[in-house]
Amino acid sequence: MPEGPSVLLVEDHAESRKGLALALERSGYAVHQVATGKAALAAARRRQFQAAIVDLRLPDMDGLSVLAALLAHQPGLPVIVVTGYASVDSAVEAMKRGATDFLTKPVRLDDLLRLLQRAIDRAMSRGAVSPPASALAEEMESLGILGGSTLMRDFFKRVKRLAPHYRTVLIQGESGTGKELVARALHTLGPGPGRPFIAVNCATLSETLLESELFGHERGAFTSADSAKAGMMETAHTGSLFLDEVNEMGLACQAKLLRALERREFRRLGGTRKIKVDLRVIGASNAKLEEWVAAKRFREDLYYRLKVVSITVPPLRDRQEAIPQLAQRFLDDVALTTGLPSRRLTSSALQQLTRYAWPGNVRELKNAMESLALMSSGPTIDVDDLPANLRGASDAAIEIPIGTPLHEAERRIIARTVENCSTVKEAARVLGIGLRTLHTKIRQYGLRRSAGSARSRKRQSA
Repeated sequence: MPEGPSVLLVEDHAESRKGLALALERSGYAVHQVATGKAALAAARRRQFQAAIVDLRLPDMDGLSVLAALLAHQPGLPVIVVTGYASVDSAVEAMKRGATDFLTKPVRLDDLLRLLQRAIDRAMSRGAVSPPASALAEEMESLGILGGSTLMRDFFKRVKRLAPHYRTVLIQGESGTGKELVARALHTLGPGPGRPFIAVNCATLSETLLESELFGHERGAFTSADSAKAGMMETAHTGSLFLDEVNEMGLACQAKLLRALERREFRRLGGTRKIKVDLRVIGASNAKLEEWVAAKRFREDLYYRLKVVSITVPPLRDRQEAIPQLAQRFLDDVALTTGLPSRRLTSSALQQLTRYAWPGNVRELKNAMESLALMSSGPTIDVDDLPANLRGASDAAIEIPIGTPLHEAERRIIARTVENCSTVKEAARVLGIGLRTLHTKIRQYGLRRSAGSARSRKRQSA
């Protein structure tokens, strides 16, 4: 595909669309073609374009509505509207809603290329659209991996190298860094795109239920087993099974998983028939599994079986140059899905965002931007609009003197984090540990204060 300006082509007539796309590609444009308005909006959520060509007559949406939604998502985007129903009214309305220009069918290619190039040049000169992304950046964005920092580009290159070859991969990284996105990229770039991708969070299920979900069960295997059920390993056959927070899996279930991985076969609970599977297994953990192995909480043989290849997703604080792009993208996504006006961050607000450590990583940034997009009233978001923790006005700091025993330091950190988070689940995310692990430590240290109590006191004293 050419690496020239990226153009979104929205045309429901298949022959016209394909012919126009081919002509544009021969002229050096990278064309993403869709047949419906909904597909156009979905494409705009996934990536940035340098221009769009929109037919006003679409099967599912009014072309003018598509035009308005595209401009709400990406203000300043050059949009050329095309109509087979030449009328002054439709042209005037399109221009009123922000269209750069319009053409009537049949479209003359020379006219389209002239209008398109002129519109893109003008938009780039005033900074309304960015220069064309590289092929690698386009591929990353198509897979949902945003943030074009050098660190992430190098990381993605490694993912691409691993994807076709390794059947067992361990993804490590802090909570909220996007480990599931990486797992899906490994699956898509691997030998079986289009095959099943099955994901399970091991921290959300009890050991008995997790075993049943993974391996399935036969009728009568336990009290509520009224019928036979295929497990996730069986369902993921020929595809990929993603085990998120695999460190939270109980030891008994770990032993059964190890056996299944080694033999590529298993039995359902209560069953005798061996079921053979051919699948890729991707494990993920936000904990350091080496420490869990040393503490006898994770099987050493399973650890090395999963860690055929290990990759670590960089935390957001190590790729701060990507924060402005990510932040604006999340704001634009809210505008596109809700119909609200698009918000823009001031340069001061962007600088403040890059100073923050983002302990919750990309997930925390996304949640913060969604909240700002919904709560802000003006078209711009400045430093004063940011939450107190992002402005740096946080009273959640804690001093731990040198020489404090490790278990006491951990107790203080957990206690203060739980106190300053609205829920225990949020505290687990901020601490970068599993929810089950945090509950265990709360009981271990005898912490009884409920999450959010510090915030509650602030509200009461306000």
